Amino acid sequence: MASEQTALPISAPGTLTAFRFSTYDVPFWARPNTRAGRWNRVGDDPTQYWSLSPAGAWAELIRAEGLTRERELDLVQMPLWVCTVPATLMHDLHDPGVQASYGLDFTDLIDDDHTACQAAARALRADCPGVIAPCPALDGHANLTLFGARRAIEWLSQPALASTIPAAVAAIGRPPRDLLARVRRPSTPSPQAQLF
Repeated sequence: MASEQTALPISAPGTLTAFRFSTYDVPFWARPNTRAGRWNRVGDDPTQYWSLSPAGAWAELIRAEGLTRERELDLVQMPLWVCTVPATLMHDLHDPGVQASYGLDFTDLIDDDHTACQAAARALRADCPGVIAPCPALDGHANLTLFGARRAIEWLSQPALASTIPAAVAAIGRPPRDLLARVRRPSTPSPQAQLF
């Protein structure tokens, strides 16, 4: 019999598996944002930030906390959450046509200035439950941002409401040892920006 932990990274066809770190006992929230982020301004409806890979989630933590040494990462004991969401309704901002329809380009999606993304988020919130976009902290990875309040339910449960999402703690620990040197720091150009 497979353990629940073995089943965590596997998702059904048409779903996305996403990861995030959180020091809270839940990975989602239902209150308006108290801090601005790439896809929200202060006071906007809840905005849930996830990565589509564990490495992307850890890179976002390293970047956000300004960690620069392996010994700093040794002190990290952070729960890494996993969730699954339907992929079909998300807008994929890797597509230049989708970017253009919201007045964005690839550089906006990874820029340290979030103004363009925050402006586009108003229309995106009206059109879709979330977006897939390049991970600003780790080239070659993607993030998932969910708009609106969400509530975690048991990992193997079937959501009865759009606001409920299966989620669980996948691991508690530190970022991988080979990740620190690959994290794109604020104001560091991305080589991917040259590709688009």
